[in-house]
Amino acid sequence: MKLIISRLTGGLGNQMFQYAIAKSLAKKNNDTFKLDISFYPKQTLRKYELNLFNIKENIASDHECNQLRGKEDFLFKVFKKLGFEKRPNSYYKEKEIAIFDDNIFHLKGDIYLDGYWQNENYFKDIRNDILKNFTLKQDISKEAKNYLEQIKNSNSVSLHIRRGDYVQNIDTNKTHGICDINYYKKAIKYIRDNVSNPIFYIFSDDIKWCKENFNFLEKKIFIDKTKSALEDLELMKNCKYNIIANSTFSWWGAWLNENKEKIVIAPKTWWSVRPNKTIVSKNWIIL
Repeated sequence: MKLIISRLTGGLGNQMFQYAIAKSLAKKNNDTFKLDISFYPKQTLRKYELNLFNIKENIASDHECNQLRGKEDFLFKVFKKLGFEKRPNSYYKEKEIAIFDDNIFHLKGDIYLDGYWQNENYFKDIRNDILKNFTLKQDISKEAKNYLEQIKNSNSVSLHIRRGDYVQNIDTNKTHGICDINYYKKAIKYIRDNVSNPIFYIFSDDIKWCKENFNFLEKKIFIDKTKSALEDLELMKNCKYNIIANSTFSWWGAWLNENKEKIVIAPKTWWSVRPNKTIVSKNWIIL
């Protein structure tokens, strides 16, 4: 039995991809997998959140990480800056973001995974396991339950607008860009042409902006009383249909949606700097 360690970085959506690939690899050969969460104690913007799900949570020790990825001390960082990055054979870096790398399933010995792994081909074969793992440990708030009741009793469409650092951080904005109003108008039209009496549930990290800019949309409900992003994700996955942003968070909201008749609409451009690449799932509508 070998050990697989996955390095977690970024927000919740990224953490979910990094967990899913490790779970998939471990299940294939009945191996053990652990999570390296050493990125988060130094962070102010991001935090480790997978422990709020019903996951198999094994945290890798510093010793285990150092063995499989190499010790990332001061000397290592100096040599890395000079272009000399020496790593153990167990260290495996993602070659190209969003591109499925089949070689990963044929690696021998212990593995340390370093990447984003934003491709469902790494874990779609264990979809049922992932669906179970990404359920919440704790009950949602009364406010979220009220939304959930409405969502389950209507032709609900989640509409996610990602702003936050996509707008405020210059580097992030250059990398990702944002979905403009025209994208959402086209997506809304597609839903209205294909769904009877849809109700749009609007999710965002900037609800104030949404209220100012989506006044053209009828039959809408702004989700502004939930207590956490996890509650938003729970509500999004329970909507019957999904309009997502170029965000791993809303990607997971749509992917976890178990409605067999679901329609998922995704933006054509996922990254401004990689206009020809996307992480869109098969059968989703790209606009």
